[in-house]
Amino acid sequence: MSDEQTVRQKAATVALWIVTVAVAVGMTLAGQSKFTASAMWITLFTGWSLPIWFMYVIGAVEVVGGLALLVPRFATYSAGVLVVIMAGALFTLLTNPGDMGPVPPLVNLILLLVIGFMRRNRRWKPS
Repeated sequence: MSDEQTVRQKAATVALWIVTVAVAVGMTLAGQSKFTASAMWITLFTGWSLPIWFMYVIGAVEVVGGLALLVPRFATYSAGVLVVIMAGALFTLLTNPGDMGPVPPLVNLILLLVIGFMRRNRRWKPS
């Protein structure tokens, strides 16, 4: 492997980690906000005709999934679960237009697909 390839590979690894940490922090904070800023989220979830317990489930999945993104062995699986959450959020925001636009879940969905794809060779494989 040439020095140029090594530099490119290291740069790609650093870029992947920067994106992963940014998405992990965002997911974890979004999930945590469903527990601490629940008045806002309760209003939104009830406006979307979703039960309040579902808000807490989504929040827990976002927190655990965000943290799991930081573990390369679990990042692909975590990204897959969070892609489903973001697809649901995107659908909800597209079918219930209001204060929140569909851009944040769409961006997160795309970044999670990239993370999941890039981490696929490092994923945990049961024996």
